Amino acid sequence: MNTLSMSYLQEFISAHTGLSVGDKDLRTTVTSRMKDLGFSHVDEYCRFLETDTHESKDEWKQLCQIITTGESFFFRDKGQFHLIRNTILNNIIDANKDRRSIRIWSAGCSTGEEPYSMAITVLELLPDINHWDVSIIGTDINADSIEKARRGVFSDWSFRMVDPDIIATYFKRRRGMYELDERIVRMVVFRQGNLIRDSYPDASAGIFDIDLIICRNVFIYFQPENIALALGKLSKTLSRGGYLITGHAELQSVKLPGLVPVTYPQSIVYRRLIDRPEAEQPTPQSTVIFSPAKQISTINVGKNVKLDRPASTPHKTLEAKAAASGGKAKGSYGQSSGDGLFLEAQSLFKEGRYSLVIEKTTKFIKDNPRHYGAHVLMAQAYANTGDLRRAADACAGAIGVASMKIEPYYMLAHIAEEQGKTEDAREMFKRVIYLDANCVAAHIELSAIYERDGDVKRAVKLKESAVAILEGLPAERAIEFYDDVTAGELLAHLKKSFRRRANDWQSS
Repeated sequence: MNTLSMSYLQEFISAHTGLSVGDKDLRTTVTSRMKDLGFSHVDEYCRFLETDTHESKDEWKQLCQIITTGESFFFRDKGQFHLIRNTILNNIIDANKDRRSIRIWSAGCSTGEEPYSMAITVLELLPDINHWDVSIIGTDINADSIEKARRGVFSDWSFRMVDPDIIATYFKRRRGMYELDERIVRMVVFRQGNLIRDSYPDASAGIFDIDLIICRNVFIYFQPENIALALGKLSKTLSRGGYLITGHAELQSVKLPGLVPVTYPQSIVYRRLIDRPEAEQPTPQSTVIFSPAKQISTINVGKNVKLDRPASTPHKTLEAKAAASGGKAKGSYGQSSGDGLFLEAQSLFKEGRYSLVIEKTTKFIKDNPRHYGAHVLMAQAYANTGDLRRAADACAGAIGVASMKIEPYYMLAHIAEEQGKTEDAREMFKRVIYLDANCVAAHIELSAIYERDGDVKRAVKLKESAVAILEGLPAERAIEFYDDVTAGELLAHLKKSFRRRANDWQSS
């Protein structure tokens, strides 16, 4: 298959699905599919896909299974779910209390963990739910994922960030799997859906006048023109004043048709305009970088594989490590006084009250200039308010206190990536690895940078190093900077996800 044919096929698939697929993945997949179907040329295969037949529809199903990811888990991104539960849904419930109706659409729902998480949340927020008209719809382009979602049966991998009380209340363990409570299963309707080819709003499918649309980690696979097309449909499908939640930083520098960005501590959310003209839309503020249990971004580490990169609390991540290192540090990090102020700042950070965190840590550092944890906490808070310059300054302060600790360099790498400074991010990740050769997160994330830059040899070497490090750790060991993921879980996921990609690289 020559380069021209490959480019045509990529454009063809993008036009029909919105998905942007890499050369090597697509070449391997389509070559195999064409051979099975007896086609010699790409244009023959594309003409077949364009026909309105049972066979062509089945082929699209087969193709979408291969080129889309099924990666999901319950209550993914605790920061956003905290926002949904404690702010957005409460706002919707209050606004709709007279008509007692809630309509939610999970667009790109994969195997159903996200819409089921929403159903559990709604059930817990509405003690009189039987008196409400609750509609929760999940759609995905992958028909197999939809079928799995309808069954409501999940493996351990779907629960790696879930409160044990939730599991005990809503799931039953059977034959090594978890079966979801039938009450929750009945609350969600699943349909196969294509954001590019299908028309929305769609009254026949019940997808109209939606109060909350969740469309996370979908646009990262879309070409810019398809993002604009899908956003227009989502905007029209929202109710007046309805909410749209996407993955972090997915819509930076994207025109928002009829939507107003609203910044919360946990995430930017988009609301449909009510009476305000588009010209009066406010400029989006910077996305939160270090919120509790937040996914900073996704790592392009293989064929449509996404891994979380949480940067802080809960778990023993930046804030906890900072507290352990500097909370009552004496000796080389200096005396500390007024520890209550620092503990108060930590509590405020967990609540997302970053301005107050900055105020408290500023006062604390005046009396305790060599308190490592306070400098790290201040850096996180500044980053979350969008003040990346002061966040970097605070990281420098932490380095001045403890230059051999990796957390500030790791934070600086993410700040650099947020600013589009790839070279700076690369150097900071290198510094992390120099200081701690066993930092798995830095190996994986530096590998992702090299992959994007086309340096296949270095990317593969770093991924192999990450696997080797994980193989030497106890399976239950928590992985630094990766929230609630153990060494065994990450190793299994990496081996499964990277094997094919690494073979493609090494043979190219």
